[in-house]
Amino acid sequence: MTSKPSPTIRYCNRTTLFKHSRQMLLSALGIVLLQLAAYTQASTCLERALIGADDQLTVGEIKKQCEELKTTGPASERLEREKLVQQSAFVITPHRQNYMLLGTYNDRPNQAPWTAPEAFPEFEKPLQHQEAKLQISFKVPLLKERLLVENDNIYFGFTLKSFWQMYNKKLSAPFRETNYRPEIFYRAPLGIRFMDGEFVGRVGFEHESNGRSQFFSRSWNRIYAGLGYHRDNWVLYLQPWYRLPESQKVDDGDPDTLPPAKGDDNPNIDDYMGYYEFYAIYKNNDIEVSSMFRQHFSTGKGAYEAGISFPLFNRIRGYVQYFNGYGESLIDYDHSVQRIGIGVLLTDYLRI
Repeated sequence: MTSKPSPTIRYCNRTTLFKHSRQMLLSALGIVLLQLAAYTQASTCLERALIGADDQLTVGEIKKQCEELKTTGPASERLEREKLVQQSAFVITPHRQNYMLLGTYNDRPNQAPWTAPEAFPEFEKPLQHQEAKLQISFKVPLLKERLLVENDNIYFGFTLKSFWQMYNKKLSAPFRETNYRPEIFYRAPLGIRFMDGEFVGRVGFEHESNGRSQFFSRSWNRIYAGLGYHRDNWVLYLQPWYRLPESQKVDDGDPDTLPPAKGDDNPNIDDYMGYYEFYAIYKNNDIEVSSMFRQHFSTGKGAYEAGISFPLFNRIRGYVQYFNGYGESLIDYDHSVQRIGIGVLLTDYLRI
């Protein structure tokens, strides 16, 4: 008869696995952060342009482009700065925010996935309220010349958002959840001006997954069309989406067998995430304030996020973030949380 491993051995194996996974993830994040830091160290437009400008551009042309930025708002300024350097092999262009909140407090940690028999049944409440939250986000242009209109392009974007129980010693400080969000999208100015502001459009496809299997797997695919408006120090952006349907997952009902890998892991995610997101961003000198709102009109469920960034030293900024609602992470898409966190930020929506 083959003996089953004891709970202690299973726990040790999980602990070792979490340690190795954490080391690999931290190493990868460190490489990306170094690349982003190299980009943000250039404090002026001219310095950024010299890092990654096309060899065919003259110094006079670069100076002219930088002079033009002085007469535009922060959103146009960011787009032009990205255009100057995005073809460089030594530059990773920021996409969404890049930050690390070293201290956050979650009022209602979702203990359910971690107290299941397949996880940590040894602990009644394995997760702590305190944890770190970080996000790494970048994009790469796929075209060197315009496709349809001036200043348009097709991009590949990637965003990683991770939740790290770094103060939880009893679980060996695991990354409890990491969401991977690759996307491909087309962005173009629409050539429409209204009240001294400009409109920009974006259409794309996005996959989001937590990279896990069986009971802990969460993922979905979306196509979206976004409309943005920027004027002076303001940016407004509305992005509705359509979730691509997946086949229904069929379970045999036997609790002793794992569910099939194929099929929809979260068929009701729309009820909690809704069908759109709305962003409002404002920059006042060295302070940038941002907010995000989403809601399902029928269920009333959704989420609200607000953040404020401010200068600390050199290119490093302080960042305070508040989240309330559903879907902060995929594993918690149907679990409402309220979180406040503080940390550091490398790149913001308007400031890079």
